[in-house]
Amino acid sequence: MTLEHIFQISQIAAALGVIASLVFVGLQVRDNAKAVRSAAAQAVQDNYSHFFTALGSSPSALATHLKGMADMDSLTDVEKAQFVAISMAYLSDAQNAFHQWKEGHLADELWSCWEALLMNLVNTPGGAAFWRERSYIFGGQFQGEVKSIMSREPDPKAKAWGVIPLTVTHRERPA
Repeated sequence: MTLEHIFQISQIAAALGVIASLVFVGLQVRDNAKAVRSAAAQAVQDNYSHFFTALGSSPSALATHLKGMADMDSLTDVEKAQFVAISMAYLSDAQNAFHQWKEGHLADELWSCWEALLMNLVNTPGGAAFWRERSYIFGGQFQGEVKSIMSREPDPKAKAWGVIPLTVTHRERPA
């Protein structure tokens, strides 16, 4: 074997090593992307879970929010502040989920679940009134998404918090 043959064999071995390294890096990147999507989905789920658990653990806060969803104008100043705080928390979580979905970190199926719950909130008279009053706080893309959601007909079985039917929505009440 000549020195030239040895050089060519070493070049082939080096090229195979580079290819193997690229395959390994590609697999690592793919696994990392899966991990990022999984972590984002879990974080979104945790946000919503904590929100619902906290609200469900406070009968007075839940009662205020139900009252506000039916008619925000019926709330006292303190109740309205509580209604706004609860709605802001929920819509902040929804905006986060929306952006995670838009970035490809949240599966379409998961976003569609949160989108349906968002529809249940903003398609109540009080939810729509809240959105008209506070939508400026949220990002433009999310505002567009909520506007689109509000223009759709809700599922006839949908009820906000499981008790307020969405058959009489903001579209049927005077603005």
